[in-house]
Amino acid sequence: MVAKTLVQALLAVVAMVVYFTPSIVADRRGRRNVLPLALMNALLGWTIVGWLSALYWALHRDSPKKVDRIVRMQTRMKAHATADAIVARALARHVPPAKAIRITREPY
Repeated sequence: MVAKTLVQALLAVVAMVVYFTPSIVADRRGRRNVLPLALMNALLGWTIVGWLSALYWALHRDSPKKVDRIVRMQTRMKAHATADAIVARALARHVPPAKAIRITREPY
């Protein structure tokens, strides 16, 4: 009885590993979009088409143009967040933005 339960547990673990192979492959390859791929695999992996498309997505490389666009967008977002933080800090001090710019440009 115990041996049968252990075999069933082992088969369940093997089935889960096979089912989530696309997500595991994407994580091991360091893909940028592992979460959407894992969600697709979890929700549509029970269909053969969904599982195969998730596996293809995990194995397919990002194009260099797409990676460059993502990096530029992230850099731009960080710059905007920094500028917004500077303006918010100046407004919290009740300093007009033009004067805040002059303060930051004055030599120390």
